[in-house]
Amino acid sequence: MNRPLRVSFDIGGVLSKYPDVFRPMVDALQKGGAEVFVITDMHDHEQSVRFVRGNGFDIQPERILNSDYNEHGEGCKEEVIKQHGIDLHIDDFPGYVAHTSCVNLFVWPNPLRPYFDDSWVTDGTEGTFGRRRKKDPA
Repeated sequence: MNRPLRVSFDIGGVLSKYPDVFRPMVDALQKGGAEVFVITDMHDHEQSVRFVRGNGFDIQPERILNSDYNEHGEGCKEEVIKQHGIDLHIDDFPGYVAHTSCVNLFVWPNPLRPYFDDSWVTDGTEGTFGRRRKKDPA
């Protein structure tokens, strides 16, 4: 490969669920020369940028990319992955990691953790989505 490794992350259920794990990972990838992107199916780019940068991820707004589910269905992130030459994508939705143009890592959903970590800052437009969690059986 004659260019830096390109790695992308999903927001909801990945960056939002495990910010304390993925924040240092993003930093390490960038320090190592990788180009880090975010690919989300959220519709509003400005909101996506606020969620990512407002939660301490130093990812440039032009690398925070919105996919179009209405146009491409579960292939929406694949379209963005191909367009930007992503080498590795990390997501929590099976339909989004089922494509073949890059290596995909699946974040298995943990029902004991909320979709948004308690520390995750939003603007309230997500409502209560993802703030619920399964009760710990212990």
